[in-house]
Amino acid sequence: MNVFINREHELKQLTDAYSISNGGQLIILYGRRRLGKTTLLREFCKGKRHCYYMADRAGEKAQRKSLSMAMAEALNEPVIQAGNYSQWYDLFSTFDRLRSPHEKFILIIDEYQYLCQIQPAFSSFIQKWWDEYWQNQNIMLVLCGSVTSMMFRETLALSSPLYGRASRQILLAPLEYRHLKDFLPKVSEEELIKFYSLAGGVPRYLELLVNFNTFNEALRELVLKPTGILYHEARQILNEEISSPNTCWSILHALGNGTGRISEIGRALSLPANQLTHYIELLKQLFLIIREVPVLEKNPEKSKKGFYQIADPFLRLWFGSIYPYDSFLEFGQVELIRERLTPLLQNHISLCYEAVCRQFVRNNNQFFNCLRIGRQWSGAYKIDVAGIDSQLRLNVVGECKWSSKPVGISVLTDLHGKIERHKLPLAPNCRYILFSRNGFTADLATMAVTDRSIVLVQSVFSPLLR
Repeated sequence: MNVFINREHELKQLTDAYSISNGGQLIILYGRRRLGKTTLLREFCKGKRHCYYMADRAGEKAQRKSLSMAMAEALNEPVIQAGNYSQWYDLFSTFDRLRSPHEKFILIIDEYQYLCQIQPAFSSFIQKWWDEYWQNQNIMLVLCGSVTSMMFRETLALSSPLYGRASRQILLAPLEYRHLKDFLPKVSEEELIKFYSLAGGVPRYLELLVNFNTFNEALRELVLKPTGILYHEARQILNEEISSPNTCWSILHALGNGTGRISEIGRALSLPANQLTHYIELLKQLFLIIREVPVLEKNPEKSKKGFYQIADPFLRLWFGSIYPYDSFLEFGQVELIRERLTPLLQNHISLCYEAVCRQFVRNNNQFFNCLRIGRQWSGAYKIDVAGIDSQLRLNVVGECKWSSKPVGISVLTDLHGKIERHKLPLAPNCRYILFSRNGFTADLATMAVTDRSIVLVQSVFSPLLR
């Protein structure tokens, strides 16, 4: 499957940069593997003169030869390939001499981090040529890479030779849950939520799901079998991004078990909390974990109620449900642990459903006018969906039920009770939003017709009509 889905915002950024006529444009495109960076660039380059080169782990001389071949093909100038280049500057000079200065040209270097690994001074070479030539020429240079930490260090960090030169920096994020329907249009909504709990919004994972009819089948073939395509995925992600992944692996394992406070993580790893700060910040910078605070906190950044979670559904699935039984899986004993996995998987799917529901509220925020949307909790209660206004009052509260039974009035009553017992501040027009996997009872549906403060949502893939 090779389709272009969503990414309109990123495509517009590239197109806007391309349309600038005065001088060169330097674009930094980065993000973790399998998010569709190459597909985005392929779509952008349609109908435009361009040279695309994907670097690899070969030596420096072989890389220069390979890039010269790509340039020769793009310009239809075999003489470029025939050259013998002892320096990168020689290749860049030949490339500039043979391409037309009057026509916009796109030069893409993909997997840029590999060139920086084999030649640590490569970014300095690019910086020198950019400053002396390309910034004043009719060229668009796109540096694209998958190892997020290295791409930032080599192109965007204050210490990078290329710092301050990029016209655009595009961090490619996973797709939102609503785009699953584009990949899997014939799948039921319930199964889509389950698939999302496995693949998240990673396009490559979603492409793999096209070959399966059910979540259980996909999980067994892709993740639980040692020969599955995603069986080693978690290890590969950490090994690529982190030079010493052992401590980070242990942190992710603790988070997968539901441990989310720094002090609790420290106890789980038998490490002082102050020794974890470096690793926690690293995982945050790599977008592998997120920090949540209750929405009613006045100063979220300084709040001591911060709770860390794994950001990616697949990694959360792996560390929270599957990794504890890794030894069984290595010996192909999937059936032996199936009963033990079932409650863990159900809990994981339920948590992913809650995250989807919160995103649904964000996508429909024109109805709620929230300043911030997330969760609200303390030691005595938990509210799955909560949004606040500019005066730190709750103007939307909700519950998410991944249950086999329809949601009834009792859930709404319990929600009202939490707010009253704990004296939570309410905006005058607060909405009560309930999400249900299996619909709502007739009495609750009737109540929602007459009470406009109640919002019932069974389909998170359909627009909210109010």
